[in-house]
Amino acid sequence: MEKTIKKAAYLLMAFVTLLQSCSKDDGGSYVEPEPNVASVKLTNNSTLGSILTDSEGRSLYFFSKDTDGISKCVDGCVNIWPIFYVENLEVDNGLDINDFGTITRTDGELQTTYKGWPLYYYASDNVAGDTNGENVNNVWFVAKPDYSLMYAKAQLQGHDGNNYTSSYTVGDEETSYIVDIDGRTLYTFSHDSNGVNSFTAPDFSNNGVWPIAEITLDKIPSILNSDDFGTIDVYGRTQLTYKGWPLYYFGQDSQRGDNKGISFPAPGVWPIANVNTTVAPDAPTVKLVNDSTLGSILTDAEGKTLYFFSDDTMDTSECLDGCVNIWPIFYSENLVVGTGLDINDFATITRTDGELQTTYKGWPLYYYAADVNAGDTTGEGVANEWFVAKPDYSLMYVYSQLVGHDGNNYMSDYTVGEGETGYIVDIDGRTLYTFSHDSNGVNTFTAPDFSNNGVWPIAEITLDKIPTILNSDDFGTIDVYGRTQLTYKGWPLYYFGQDTERGDNKGVSFPSPGVWPIANVNTAVAPN
Repeated sequence: MEKTIKKAAYLLMAFVTLLQSCSKDDGGSYVEPEPNVASVKLTNNSTLGSILTDSEGRSLYFFSKDTDGISKCVDGCVNIWPIFYVENLEVDNGLDINDFGTITRTDGELQTTYKGWPLYYYASDNVAGDTNGENVNNVWFVAKPDYSLMYAKAQLQGHDGNNYTSSYTVGDEETSYIVDIDGRTLYTFSHDSNGVNSFTAPDFSNNGVWPIAEITLDKIPSILNSDDFGTIDVYGRTQLTYKGWPLYYFGQDSQRGDNKGISFPAPGVWPIANVNTTVAPDAPTVKLVNDSTLGSILTDAEGKTLYFFSDDTMDTSECLDGCVNIWPIFYSENLVVGTGLDINDFATITRTDGELQTTYKGWPLYYYAADVNAGDTTGEGVANEWFVAKPDYSLMYVYSQLVGHDGNNYMSDYTVGEGETGYIVDIDGRTLYTFSHDSNGVNTFTAPDFSNNGVWPIAEITLDKIPTILNSDDFGTIDVYGRTQLTYKGWPLYYFGQDTERGDNKGVSFPSPGVWPIANVNTAVAPN
């Protein structure tokens, strides 16, 4: 037993002696083993938060022109912004070694990168912790681990291969713009409005062309203002916005630093986002939507179709009482119009029932209660009196009492009496007439010098869209002493000079009833 105890004591003394010998330097004094020192570490800056520094605490920087991962700081630039390189990189807790890399610069030197951005010092930083290089010339920024975005400066080079300036004209110029931390360019869409993505399909079938930017915003370069950013919901997904503009990527930007989208499908349709980007306009309360059958139509902000009622006269609604249950009125107090519409074409009227209603080119606007979804146009042509509101109608079809120049009410057969008659007017509600003495394609009234044109002016209308009750094949034109007159079923069309108010149809009795008939779907083809 005693021998066992002595042996254990001997072994313990030998182990202690071994430890002491391993812990002495050449002078024989004890020193603590040195831990590994991180080549890049995280340092908390009171202003900028967590920043990247070297092992001695000197700040590291990104250069915004390096968006493609290639250093643009060459020659004399490196005297002011010395490159940072460590061969055997050790990183601090909170950093991922996989975010770091090494590039060979065009001058042959090696340089360390972080998340694809080459790293630099700033020569004017005198002591550890200095960040004097932050936002120098709006292109140098302290390197941070939690940037969501960066601010790049590069030549815009479109999908078409051309170089573009910041105004989207062909030319050479470096433009500043926002990219994500991986150097992917962010775009806005010129047809969008404040907080409204008008491009992305509900099933995201077109998201591959212009993917929405789904970025959780964290830190941003000091040139940017965090208050300018927000998010919107896009069919259940979250899209980042800048100054109200939804942000997108371009699907064909395949390489870091690409900005091809600035020319696709045409220059300026998809601008880059930068500090000069203006605040997005408010979403239109009335906008144009393309319908596969009817073409360009007016809708509300949510895409619900708007309608005209052909019984209405200038700024006066004839849809009253129970009618508004089927055809609810449209009214927007703070009207904003979409691209392709002129705010001056809109107005507000007070209806006879006291309600307010928005008008377009004098036509009161309505919904149709049977339209369930955005884009429905089931009200088109109802009772041959209701038509989808369009910006490019040349003509409209109305129903109204004929009231002659003599003050008498007339029926469709031009006898005195009460009754609404359907007929063609121009988009401003001016009645169109035929002349009973004309023949097919022949104007027998107008004088060669147009001296009588003030009495019965020829209808000089360039035909575009027409209501579905009318057939475009029924219209044509003739030359009248060098001017072009519209015809309907061969009949030259005229106005009446004394129809001074929208909706007037006084010409039906001048000089006597039926000499100048209105034009409508019952008009017979003009004789040869």
